[in-house]
Amino acid sequence: MTARLVLELGIGAPLTVLLSQDLPIKIGRNPDNDLIIQDEHASRFHAEVYFDSGTFFLKNHSKNNGTRLNGSRISSEVVLVNQCKINIGDAQIRFENAAISHEDSSKTLPELELQDEGKSSKSDTFVTEFLHDELSLLFSYVADSVLENNPRDLVAKALEILLKRTQAEKVGFLSLDTQEVMLKQVLPADTSLDLVLSKTLTKEVVAREKTVWLLQEQVGIEAESLRSMKDAVCLLVKTKASESSAGSILGAVHLYHHRRFFNFKEVRFAEFLVDCLANSLLVLRQRRALEADNNRFKFVEEKGKELIIGSSRLVVKMKQEIQRAALRNSSVLITGDSGVGKELVALELHKRSSRSAAPMVSVNCATISPGLADAELFGNEKGAYTGADRANTGYFQQADDGILFLDEVGELSQECQAKLLRTLESGKIRPLRGKEISVNVRVISATNRDLQKEVKEGRFREDLFYRLNTCVVKVPALKERLEDLAELVDFFLNRFSVEYRKRFLFGPEVLDKLKKYHWPGNIRQLKSVLESGVNRAESETLMAEDIDIPTNDAIGGEVPKNIRLTEVESWAIKIALERNGWNQTQAAKVLGIHRETLLDKMKKYKIAKSNPKTS
Repeated sequence: MTARLVLELGIGAPLTVLLSQDLPIKIGRNPDNDLIIQDEHASRFHAEVYFDSGTFFLKNHSKNNGTRLNGSRISSEVVLVNQCKINIGDAQIRFENAAISHEDSSKTLPELELQDEGKSSKSDTFVTEFLHDELSLLFSYVADSVLENNPRDLVAKALEILLKRTQAEKVGFLSLDTQEVMLKQVLPADTSLDLVLSKTLTKEVVAREKTVWLLQEQVGIEAESLRSMKDAVCLLVKTKASESSAGSILGAVHLYHHRRFFNFKEVRFAEFLVDCLANSLLVLRQRRALEADNNRFKFVEEKGKELIIGSSRLVVKMKQEIQRAALRNSSVLITGDSGVGKELVALELHKRSSRSAAPMVSVNCATISPGLADAELFGNEKGAYTGADRANTGYFQQADDGILFLDEVGELSQECQAKLLRTLESGKIRPLRGKEISVNVRVISATNRDLQKEVKEGRFREDLFYRLNTCVVKVPALKERLEDLAELVDFFLNRFSVEYRKRFLFGPEVLDKLKKYHWPGNIRQLKSVLESGVNRAESETLMAEDIDIPTNDAIGGEVPKNIRLTEVESWAIKIALERNGWNQTQAAKVLGIHRETLLDKMKKYKIAKSNPKTS
C-alpha cells in the first residue's frame, strides 16, 4: 500500500510526505515535525497520521484550534479516505492513497506515481487553479510584451508583477544571456544588487534546470547572502527547445523574503510568468534581428547589386580603398562633401567586412540633440534625466558585435567627443546612471568638415581625430567624376521606373546639359534634379528642357577656375533659404545639414534676411 500527504494551500514544507505503515507522520509548527506548517493557528505538535489494521488514521493533538477533516472539526481519531482534505488553520493537506480500485481512481485527480530509487516521476506535479486576477495578470503581461521593444523593460514589468503578486520583499533578474547585455535588475530600485542575487542559488538553478525553492531543500544551501532570508526562490529563464534549436538559458529570477515563507501557488504563478518572460525575450530578440537586417539593407535594390555606382578612375580607386579597409578591424573615417554618398560607402564597408552578419546601426550626429547625445549613444537608466520614464538601450549596445556608423561626427559636442574617445580606447560604455558595460563595436565615422582645421580651431579633440583617422576613405565629389554621369542617371531612372511603374529613358542632350553643371549638392542633388525632371516630363524620354538646374549666371556669371569652396557654400545657403521662404529648418533639410549647423554658417558668412524698405 502507498499513500502520501500533499500540501495544497498554506505555507509549509515539504510539499509532499510519503506515509509509512511503521512510523506515524507528525504535523505541526515545530521544525522537528515531519510536515511543518507555518500558520499562526498551528500548534507546535498539532496532529499526526498513523497506520493501523490496514487503514490510515488522523489524530488531533491541538487543544485550542483543533483539526478539521473535509470542513468538520474532529474530536478523536478518524479514518482517512482517498482525496479527503485536512485543514489546520489556513493550510490544507490532501490525503492520497494509491491502493484504490481503477474505477474509483477515474473519479479523482490524476494518479501520482511515487519516486523510485531517486528517479523523479512523470506526474510529480500538482494541479494549480489560478484565480481570475492571476490569469488577468498573465494575459496582460503577454499582451504588453508584444508592444515592448526594450528587453530591460520586459524584465522590469515581470519583476513588478512578481513583487506585487508574491508579496516578496525583493525580486531580481540576473542575465545569463551572452547575446544580450542586461546584467542585473532588482526591485525595489533602492535594493543593493550584490546583497540580493545569490550566486549559489543561480548556480543551483542552472545545474538542475528547474526551480530551486529554499523551503523545500532537505539539505540547506549554505550561502552568506541567504542567512538573513527566511525563504528564497530561484527560477530559470529558459526558452523552450524546438526541432531546429535547443532551448537557451537567458537568466535567473530571484524572489526573497526574510520574514515569511512563499506558498505553493505563489511559486507556481512565478514559474508561469517566468515562462512568459523567456518567450517574450526570445520574440523580441528575433524581431530586433529582423529590424537590424532591414536597416542594413534599406539602400540595396536587389541581392548582389553594387551599392556604389561608377567606373571612373577615382571611383575604382575608392573601391580598392574600401576593400582594404573592410578587411581590417580598425576605425574608418569617410571624408567628402555633403551629398557624395558617404553612408553608401559605410554600407559597402559593412557588407565586405567580417561583421557583415551582425547589425550596422547608422546615426546622424547632426540630428542628435546636444543635451541627449550621451543618452542616445551610450544609453540611460530610468530616471537618469527629466523625462526619462524608461531605460534606453543606446546605439553602442544596439550595434554590439557589429558596426556603428557615426555620420557627421564633427557635429558632436566636446563632452560627447571625450566619452566617444574613452569608449574607443577601453571598449566600454557607461549608460547614464548605469554600470559600465563592455561592447564590441567597430566605429565608422563620416564628415564633410575639414577635421584638421576643426582641431586647430579647438572645435574637435585632437586625440579623437587621430583615433578616428587611422584609416581614411575619401569620397570624390560629383564634379570630379563627371564620366560616371551616364551610369548614375541610368541607375536613378531605373529606380524611378520601378516606383512610377513606367519606363524612363534619356537622350544624349540630357548628359550634355548635366556635364556643364558644377553640382555643389553632388549625387543627392543629381537625384533630386532627375526626380523633378521625371515629374515634369511629358513623355517617357527625359529631354534637356525637363532638367531644371541653375545656370552659371545664377552665381554671378561664369564660374572662375579658382573659385573658393566657401563662396559656393555661402551661395548654396542663400539659395536654399530664398527658395524656402527663409524657413531655416526646411533649408537645413534641403542642404542635408542640421539646423544648428545652418545657423552657425549663416553667422559665419553673415547671411541675414534683408527687410524691405517701408515708405
